[in-house]
Amino acid sequence: MAYPLIKVGYRIFRISSDDLGGKLLFAGIRFLLAGLLVTVFCLGRKESLAVRKKKDLAWLALLALVNTTLHYMFAYIGLSNNPSSRSTILDSMGGFFLIVLSALLFEDDRLNKRKVIGCLMGLAGIVLINIEPGGGLFERITFTGDGMILLNALCGAFGGIITRIVSKKMNMISATGQSMTLGGALLILTGVFIGSKSSWNFPIRGVMVLTVLVLISAVCFVIYNELLSYHPISEIAIYNALIPVLGVMFAAMLLREPLKWQYFASVFLVAIGIRVVNARDCQEKRQHQKQQPDDSGSR
Repeated sequence: MAYPLIKVGYRIFRISSDDLGGKLLFAGIRFLLAGLLVTVFCLGRKESLAVRKKKDLAWLALLALVNTTLHYMFAYIGLSNNPSSRSTILDSMGGFFLIVLSALLFEDDRLNKRKVIGCLMGLAGIVLINIEPGGGLFERITFTGDGMILLNALCGAFGGIITRIVSKKMNMISATGQSMTLGGALLILTGVFIGSKSSWNFPIRGVMVLTVLVLISAVCFVIYNELLSYHPISEIAIYNALIPVLGVMFAAMLLREPLKWQYFASVFLVAIGIRVVNARDCQEKRQHQKQQPDDSGSR
C-alpha cells in the first residue's frame, strides 16, 4: 500500500519527477515522524533507550543509514520513474537478496537446493514483468527507475542483516525507533542541501496521506524487525510475497494503473518461489510438533 500512497503524496504536494530534494524531504518527514512515534511508544512502556556499549552506536548509525536513508532515497527516486505496480514487484527482490545474504552469514540459514530454486523462480518473475508485447525483453528499463528500486531492495536486504545483528545488542523496538528517527533526519538534511522545487503547503489530504504513511512505517518496521530478531530470516521472507500482491491491487485502486497479465504471472512466480524456499522448514516444524510427547494424558 505504501508505494501507491507515495505517488498520491507526490501529486498532492506537487513534487515533480525531477525534484530530488522534494522527494527526499517527503521521505525524511515520513520516517522522522515514524521514528519519533515508535520512540514515544517505547517511553510510554518505560523501555530503555540506552545503548549498552559505545561501539554499538556505530551499528545503530549503520542501520539508520542503510535501512532508512539509502533504502528510501533509492525507493523514492525509483518510484517517480516507474509505475508503482512494477516498482512493488521489483522491490520484492529484497526478500531473495536477504535469503542469499542470510545463507552466507548465519549458520541457521544455510543455502540449499530449495532456496536456489526459489530464488531463481523469483528472478524469473522479475524478468517477466519486463516483457512487452512486440517489444524487446528488457525494453524501457532505466537506471533511474528499475535500477533505483533494485538498489532499494538490496539496501533492504542488508538492513535485514544489520537488524539481526543489532537485535543481539539492544532492544529492537527502541533501536527501530532511533534508527528511523536518525535516518529520517539524514534524509531531510540531504533534501534541504539539494533543494526542493515544491512550495510545501500542507492540505488536509496531504496530511492524511502522510499520517497513513507514518503509521505504516512505524507499525510494519517494528513488527518486521522483531520477527527478524527472533526467527531465522528465511522463515520470515515468505511474507514478503504479500508486498507485490497488495501493491498491485492498491496501485490499481488508487492510481488507476493498468493490471497487465505480466504482473499476475510475476506475482505468482515470486510467491511460489518464496513458498519453495520455506516449504521444508514448515514440514520440519510440523514433524517436530507431531514427535513431541503428549503430556495431557499423563496428568
